Amino acid sequence: MKSLKGMLLGISLLLISSTGFTGDETYSHAVSSWQSHEDIGKWLQKNFIFDKERQKVIQKRLRAHGPSGLLVRAPEKLFENGKGYCGDSANFAVESLNSIDPEYNARWVFIENARGRPNHWVAAFDHNERLYIMDYGAGDKWQPMEGVHGPYDSLYEYRKFLASLSLPGFEVGKVVFRDMPGQED
Repeated sequence: MKSLKGMLLGISLLLISSTGFTGDETYSHAVSSWQSHEDIGKWLQKNFIFDKERQKVIQKRLRAHGPSGLLVRAPEKLFENGKGYCGDSANFAVESLNSIDPEYNARWVFIENARGRPNHWVAAFDHNERLYIMDYGAGDKWQPMEGVHGPYDSLYEYRKFLASLSLPGFEVGKVVFRDMPGQED
């Protein structure tokens, strides 16, 4: 019996150390331990779940209120439940990147879908004097967008990457730096 308990404890500790997440950790504690954009990307890749229902709610708000209807979850809330749409993932990345190192100069990028909504949001950041894109909020249909992309000299180069993808219901339109209208409480 003791060996079974010991084995289960060992497995639990191994799982905790491999994910870096204990279940009791807070966003502020986690972000204070992250050292680079790679840590944020790993957390999003392991923990972020694209929520189609949330995307539908946001799309409905956009139709009713225009751009002011576009809201994102605070990083702390996303850290707690792990679910959201592309704006939530991008907000988490922007806030986290700037928190661990302001030199990242993380900012929003709006990607217009030339076929109509949904459009897409990602995070851009600087690293070694080059531009990178962090996108973990694309959802299953647009999964080839997912990841950290770059280095690029400009958004135009990232736009060319997007144009090379064959994705259902998507054709790249404008790709521009833009501020996010609002954040939920």
